[in-house]
Amino acid sequence: MNRTCRRWLLPVVLLQAGFFCFVSQHRLIDGDEGFYLVASRLVLQHKAPYLDFLYMQAPLLPYVYAAWFKLAGISWFSARLFSALLTALLGGLIYDRVCRETGKWLAGFAAVILFASASLIFAWYPIVKTFALASLFLFLTYLIVLRPAASTPGWLMALAGVCFGVSVDVRSYVAAVIPVFLAWVLWRHRARRTASLWFLGGFVLGITPSLALFFASPDAFLFNNVGYHALRSEHGLIGDWRNKVSIVWLMFAGTHTGGQFSILAASCAAGVILSRRRLRDASLLSLAVALALAVISLLPTPSSLQYFSMIIPFLIVATVCSLSDYVSALPSPRDFRLASAVCGLLLAGFIGFGLLSFGEYLYSGREVPGIKGEIDAHNWTLQQVSAVSLAIDQLAVPGEKVVSFWPGFVFASWADPYPGFENNFGVWIAPDLTPSQRRKYRILAAGEMEAACAAHGPHIAVVGNQGIFSGGAEYAASAHMLQRHGYILARMVGETSIYECCAGR
Repeated sequence: MNRTCRRWLLPVVLLQAGFFCFVSQHRLIDGDEGFYLVASRLVLQHKAPYLDFLYMQAPLLPYVYAAWFKLAGISWFSARLFSALLTALLGGLIYDRVCRETGKWLAGFAAVILFASASLIFAWYPIVKTFALASLFLFLTYLIVLRPAASTPGWLMALAGVCFGVSVDVRSYVAAVIPVFLAWVLWRHRARRTASLWFLGGFVLGITPSLALFFASPDAFLFNNVGYHALRSEHGLIGDWRNKVSIVWLMFAGTHTGGQFSILAASCAAGVILSRRRLRDASLLSLAVALALAVISLLPTPSSLQYFSMIIPFLIVATVCSLSDYVSALPSPRDFRLASAVCGLLLAGFIGFGLLSFGEYLYSGREVPGIKGEIDAHNWTLQQVSAVSLAIDQLAVPGEKVVSFWPGFVFASWADPYPGFENNFGVWIAPDLTPSQRRKYRILAAGEMEAACAAHGPHIAVVGNQGIFSGGAEYAASAHMLQRHGYILARMVGETSIYECCAGR
């Protein structure tokens, strides 16, 4: 990397950090963040996912965020800040790689602008979900495996395996990308067998948290990581091809995000085709990883547009590097100017679509998954949810078990979630489980939730418009159920109701 590129590296990282920190504090809350954050707080209290509460993902994320909470404190603001820093670090690595490959700071800047303005990045990475952490370690794996064989000692290949294992420990289906890295090692490294063994050894070390929890309870581990996902849809673990076709359609033709992805995918295809004779290893490997992730992201049932966010960093590297090589090799200054102008117009169009999505995800809530537009957006702000947590603290004693139909309200309070209410998704599959299975997997059926309230087990219950029992008829049904069993309205924070049992503690 030349001196100019190196000089801009720190400012680029800091500028991204500032931008993603702003986004993290204003992006409307995603419903899944509630159970991710409660899981992290429970880990901080020395509880284990799968064994002590339902957690339908690979296990590492709660441990990483729990460690962060020890340093920065427990709050929505600190959690989102950590996600923003992870995202900025990934953006810095993208800038560094593109600059090293092309030798041009302008190409590095273009990659960073694409990264920061992509709605699949700013909408899903600076929040508390698996994408930023898993993508960061997957990209580190890519960077190490990409190194020339002669300068990659065995211990470094083991480190690549560890990074890949960590990524899998955050988002389990990333494991399906392992053939891409192993094929690359076998193709590009002289000591193929040795390098592969180092990589696989590091991978086993990286998935130690998963292995430890698997051996602690194989049944609970498999249910949370596989069994739950097979039950949550009538189409099983992999199925519902109509859903998958609609997701592919949205990826290319959907509002704003579809426009961005179409521009990026078409530009990448053009760059790879036009520079195919001089295609860099960085472009080839990143494209292979992106394609593998695209297939994997489409398999879960139901699939979701946000799953494809992990493709974007690799697609950006392949696009910028291949187009930069093509444009630089043009013999005519006129052709060079024309190609540069086309690239500039494509970049401007990409940013334009991103600006439209920016206002939706941060303010209006229009077309944001889980939010019913502008009339609902104010319920999903960090300030609103934090205000509910503060109101809970005014009614509950520290450590008190509180019923909240969406766990995010309890996260930043000093109360604890009532057993079975740590995760708001278990009720979906509860009818498919026997009572003994529900007890084993820490899941409550709707009737069991009502029975707990009828017995006045919890003193405080929170009903908002978030979560499974939320919005419209379900919101009203939950409130009426509590009132029927003697709970009275103690606080109203926006459209969120906090009920207190009239029988006292």
